[in-house]
Amino acid sequence: MRSIAMDKLRSYILNKQPRALMSSTEEECDPQACYDSFKEHWHQALKIINRTRQLPKHDDVLGVVNHLEQMVTLLLYDVKKIDQLRVPISSSSQCLEHMMNENILDKLFEWGVRAGKYKNAVSCEQLKLYEVLISRSRHVLLVHEPFLRPMLKLLTSCKDDLFSKEIEKLLVDLLNQLCALLMQNTDLIDLFFQTSDNKSRFIIFLLLIPFVHREDSIGMRARDGLLLCMSLSKKNKNVATYIVEHSNFAVLAATGLNGLYSLLPNVLDDTSVPDWRRLTPDDVNDIKGLSTFVTSLEFSNAVAQVAHPTIRKQLQEFLFGGFLVPVLGPALLQTNVNEQVAATAYLELILRTLTQPGLLYALLKFLINMDYDGHRLLEILIQRINSDGELCLVSLSLFETMVNLNCEDIMLELVFQHLQPCLHLMLSQRRMLLPLDPHCQSFEKLLNLAPTCCDLPSSPRSDNIHWNHYGGQQSLCGKYHAYLYDARTKIGSCQSACSSWNNTYTGCDEIVQDLTTTEENCNSFSSFGESSGYESLKLKVEDSNDDSTVPIWQISSNRIRKNNFSPVDSGDHLNSSGSAGPFLTIILEKLKKFLSNSFYTNLHVTGLISRLAVYPQPLLRTYLLDDSLVLQPNVPSLFQIIGSLKQNVDEYMSRRSDGASLVKFAKDFLVDRETRLINARRNTLEKSNSFNAEPEPFQRNEPKRRSLNLPSISSMFGRRPSQIAENSVAMMPTSEEYSCNLLYPKFNEPQHVALCAVLLDEWVKELAALAQEHTIAQLAALFK
Repeated sequence: MRSIAMDKLRSYILNKQPRALMSSTEEECDPQACYDSFKEHWHQALKIINRTRQLPKHDDVLGVVNHLEQMVTLLLYDVKKIDQLRVPISSSSQCLEHMMNENILDKLFEWGVRAGKYKNAVSCEQLKLYEVLISRSRHVLLVHEPFLRPMLKLLTSCKDDLFSKEIEKLLVDLLNQLCALLMQNTDLIDLFFQTSDNKSRFIIFLLLIPFVHREDSIGMRARDGLLLCMSLSKKNKNVATYIVEHSNFAVLAATGLNGLYSLLPNVLDDTSVPDWRRLTPDDVNDIKGLSTFVTSLEFSNAVAQVAHPTIRKQLQEFLFGGFLVPVLGPALLQTNVNEQVAATAYLELILRTLTQPGLLYALLKFLINMDYDGHRLLEILIQRINSDGELCLVSLSLFETMVNLNCEDIMLELVFQHLQPCLHLMLSQRRMLLPLDPHCQSFEKLLNLAPTCCDLPSSPRSDNIHWNHYGGQQSLCGKYHAYLYDARTKIGSCQSACSSWNNTYTGCDEIVQDLTTTEENCNSFSSFGESSGYESLKLKVEDSNDDSTVPIWQISSNRIRKNNFSPVDSGDHLNSSGSAGPFLTIILEKLKKFLSNSFYTNLHVTGLISRLAVYPQPLLRTYLLDDSLVLQPNVPSLFQIIGSLKQNVDEYMSRRSDGASLVKFAKDFLVDRETRLINARRNTLEKSNSFNAEPEPFQRNEPKRRSLNLPSISSMFGRRPSQIAENSVAMMPTSEEYSCNLLYPKFNEPQHVALCAVLLDEWVKELAALAQEHTIAQLAALFK
């Protein structure tokens, strides 16, 4: 009976594909029949191998390949049956035992090497065989030399070969399997190190490296494997040493970014949209080459998060010296304005994408310290806020992203080094602690700076200030209680982020007192050299600690020097006249041009100032939100600027007989525009056959989806279709061209002034809410 069953199985096997065989063998045969058939297939294959030791013909190779396919299927069945019995595979599988005893894998490899033009076909079947066995047998087979030795020989032979995509996929899948296996069995890692010419090499990593910048699924799978290798580097010192000292990974990562960046468009077509300011996830998918560039950035970021500190350090150095300085720096300094816009947008995207503290450190060092032809890069970028059109908007977006990092180094450079000596205050106030007004009179004064023309008779602000008097309940406009809630949330988040800062920036004589701090507190990577006049970034990310999970704002926490605020002697602080620094001064100067700026520029200028006002440090909070401070004559005052704007707006509108209707038009337009933006996003999702928006991985440090009930003034009217949540109320669909005309119409002068009036009316509510919530937070802290 067994002979008849085996003959039936043999006939069936030779005429079936492996997948079909798999289901049939489970029903029709027992392990002994599989074993007999396995031996028979190998016997037939071995006869062909012995007969054709040199340059086999096509039919010979095809015969061996067919037999191997059936052997793989039989092995699958045998291993599965044994696995169900929960007994050791290597000691229970007759097929595996026969394969080991007959040295099948080694004989197969040696024959494949001599297969000439058919070598790849034989390699393909070997890779399939190893992938199946490793996936099913876990780590057991790796300790058996008849299995490990020929597999390593096969992997080594793949080093310099060019394969078809099919074989590349099989190779990468096998390498991935091995990486996953080693993560669970780290004691086996050393089996995959080979020594040649007194150099050790980690064959798995070596084979995965060429695929690191591939765009297809093979590249994605290879990067997954490389990340597993990076994780192994924390568990095995030999892996870390090999990657740092004997591989070119960091060089490939940096040069890969260089090459991918060079393929990006020098000019962005999307900037024709009036309120364009940053690259969205939709842009990343649509702009040629940008998705691949971002993928490479995200991969580097992931590597830095999981790798051994020495690998992170090397990657950080090559990112700085191999990409940022020689490539991104010159790109930002091009003379063509449109090219400046594109380069700045790419920089802002990079800043949102890199979240790992070590890589972010390199980027911030580049921004703050780099000097080109005697001009500091950061100062050049600050000055571009004074530009018009797209360059202004994209520069504002860049600094908004920088401010959103809650990073002490950035805020020190932009703001606090200029405010800390209190030179922006009159001499009589410089030695005084900045007072906290428990009654928050600034809140009322800010509300009183709202344009009078926006007080429609039907809904007076003073009678019911929290009521939404601009439109339906879905609108964000006019909800003061929502501004309060939003302010409370943002202030709390920012306070938490700044809790580990090195300095409190209260305005008293603190870091004057610390001018004698020694060099002991200041360390840097030796390869970075000295800082370019900015001591704060001479910090050390300790190699001994895993800081991959450290929040962004803690990059310089407890490591930053405190004697870096001013190069002048402390005695000169009390007698010098100062300013608020170029960053705050330029932003407030831009605000002064409120009526001549485009409406979209005003949206983002006010949004950036509001974000700065979220910071709880007294120096900045009081400068922006406390009208009781007596400032130097040459220091711009936010209260004075808003007061002047209110006066100009009210005077203009009072001369218009249609002033009330213009204001109503502005309010209706902004509410309607918001709804149309929501609808535009919904239509986009419907066209892509999906109602679920893609994740927005580049919106770091700000909500991916903003609630309709928690507005900020810049988000309320400034959102683009790709930034709108898909689950919002939709209106009737419109054509793309018609919708664009409605979203971005051309305004005449009276309409523009009315829009500015409404924006100003909403903005003072946002500032007042921030002032009020700051007072509450400070009082709460005092009573703790």
